[in-house]
Amino acid sequence: MKSFKICIIISVIMIIACIAVLIGFKKINYSAWPAGIENEVVIDNEISLKAKEIHDYMRENGYGYCTYDYRCNHDGECGLDVRFEKSKVDYHNTCCATYVSWVLQETGYITAKEHKDNNLNGANNLIRFLQKKGWKEVSKDEMKPGDIMCYNGHIAIYGGAGKQYDAGSKQMIDTVAPCRVSWGMSMEKVLRAPEKVNEGNE
Repeated sequence: MKSFKICIIISVIMIIACIAVLIGFKKINYSAWPAGIENEVVIDNEISLKAKEIHDYMRENGYGYCTYDYRCNHDGECGLDVRFEKSKVDYHNTCCATYVSWVLQETGYITAKEHKDNNLNGANNLIRFLQKKGWKEVSKDEMKPGDIMCYNGHIAIYGGAGKQYDAGSKQMIDTVAPCRVSWGMSMEKVLRAPEKVNEGNE
């Protein structure tokens, strides 16, 4: 009888452990993607292509994650360069917003001066700035590669087929992109680029 009770207790513990593991896996799966989006036809555009190019470079060259606070995950002095090219010879660090800004600078949507003047190494600052620049909010169901995925305190670039280009942690910088990611938070909006005005990259 005693051994039977022990078996029941062990079984209950194992069931609880399995449920905990399943809940953990569920956090990895991003639930906000519209149904069927993984089967979409992916058409790369200049933003998503540049996002891959820069992400590949950062991953291959061991960039660190930097936010000037306890979340930093890199060797050496804290620092984020305004320009991507400067980061190659200066701070080998990035953050989610700095990465997106680099991509948008390299594709002519914003300038380095705009980044510096508006503190665009902050995700919420960058989101607000893009909206002021005329980036149009679109439905999640209409997302296309190159669209900007906006969270509260985080920003990424949609890569198509339910994947994104993301530099929100050292792990994400080191992951082959685009990839499917969950931050355990809901995407608040999706922004799409307006027609470009050629202002130069000051």
